[in-house]
Amino acid sequence: MAATFHPFPKLPAELRIQIWTLAAGPRILHIRVFPKTPKMYPELEDLGYASPTPAPAVLHACRESRLIAPYQKAFFTSTPVRGGNETKYIWVNFQQDMICLADYQLKRLGPYRADIERLRFSVPTGQNGDFFYSYFFDKSHEILRDFSALRELHISVEESFLIWGSAVCGSGYAKCPRENVRFLDTHTGLLLTGPQLEMAYNWSWQKGGKVRDVDDIDEEISFELRNFCGLNLQELAEID
Repeated sequence: MAATFHPFPKLPAELRIQIWTLAAGPRILHIRVFPKTPKMYPELEDLGYASPTPAPAVLHACRESRLIAPYQKAFFTSTPVRGGNETKYIWVNFQQDMICLADYQLKRLGPYRADIERLRFSVPTGQNGDFFYSYFFDKSHEILRDFSALRELHISVEESFLIWGSAVCGSGYAKCPRENVRFLDTHTGLLLTGPQLEMAYNWSWQKGGKVRDVDDIDEEISFELRNFCGLNLQELAEID
């Protein structure tokens, strides 16, 4: 099969635009935030941004694709070089890309918080994770307040995954609808909705994660759903 479709430039402009737009699909865009000033001067903290995620391939195709592709330059970082400063940036589509942080320092996203529509952050481990869980349970609405365009949120959890099922009914997620919040178990890759994780947490807490009678498993699950999640089996299965 030929790797190049030579008649492509002869296609109608409307069709070419549609093809380039479809080629610019959603990405997981990993963002690393780092201080550019010494830690001894936190009040003067100047942040830099970097990403291991390659630039979108559609930006390398041709001039037309670069003009049409729905990406913008963001997360600017200025670094001194001989003769002046060099400004680096990251290509991003705030409507489609999932902005993925390796930590929970959301304030460091600075002026871009109001633009981000899809966000994933990571819960710390150890005692910091326990502290952050309690803080997030009480202050999640306040923590996410500046993300005024947020419509999808993923919370990446490495330790004590099930306990986050008790945080589902916390203070809310600001502008992000609860039904668009997911919890990611980094060890298994399991991605659960709030109601699904809440049911798993309740099951673990009440039954030790065990099934008393395999023949009655449907009845046991239905009981948990009705009494703790306000759902039935069909509704739970339909959650995307």
